[in-house]
Amino acid sequence: MESLNPENLSKEERKRIKALKRAEKDAAIAKESYTADTKVTVLCVRFGNRYGIDYVERLRNMVARNMTIPYEFVCLTDSNHVIPGVRNIVQPNAGYSKGWWHKVHMFDPTLPISGRILYFDLDVVIHANIDKLATVWTTDFLGIRDFNRKFYSSWQYLNSSVMAWNHGEQSHIWRDFKRSPSDAMRLQGDQDWIWKTSRDRIKWWPLEWIQSYKWEIRKREDLIIHNGKRRFKNPLHTVNIHPECCVTVFHGDPKPQDVTDQFVVDNWR
Repeated sequence: MESLNPENLSKEERKRIKALKRAEKDAAIAKESYTADTKVTVLCVRFGNRYGIDYVERLRNMVARNMTIPYEFVCLTDSNHVIPGVRNIVQPNAGYSKGWWHKVHMFDPTLPISGRILYFDLDVVIHANIDKLATVWTTDFLGIRDFNRKFYSSWQYLNSSVMAWNHGEQSHIWRDFKRSPSDAMRLQGDQDWIWKTSRDRIKWWPLEWIQSYKWEIRKREDLIIHNGKRRFKNPLHTVNIHPECCVTVFHGDPKPQDVTDQFVVDNWR
């Protein structure tokens, strides 16, 4: 936990640190009640060819290194490819013409999963223990306050790279989408739909637990456009990670495989 002189902090910063301490305490208390019978479902989604099998394998490995409570690793996918340590739930590719919509399928109450679900995008980097993500506030639907928070302190929008909920409790997301996909697809993608249908339900993770690599760990000014994609100008092998951060998110470009910073290389495997 960060140690700062309260006299040098704004009211908002003091409030943030108090909330972080409370969340850490809540997670620690909840973890004590977990047993071998309390199994979390760690879930990812892979449809089409944008992300290869290696992304699922890396996520599986990162979870295995950084989670100590009982869990099952599940991939919702259109692929029958068998990955050791991963249970596939195979569905036909819906062939959505634009945007990314298969993430909405996670909220189908008929999926053969149960209990607490902890979802990760395939392009996150997990680098520290994530038990608290599965154990804190287990009656709530949790998501990330979008990373534009870095530039706009009052920004209230969802980034869906890491979420947690109880199976069946957010089925309205799937039900409303299935009733009228064309209405949903007026939005840019599934993240926007989840936010539109659930903004009155979602509780934010503590900001320090999950951070943007390119904006909060590194700086936006470190980026350049190269061959039409954002890249860091130079590698940075010593990066400042908040002590309570356990997941870094690679939204947009660059992706983890394009970053040569030692922190990323050490953990993206």
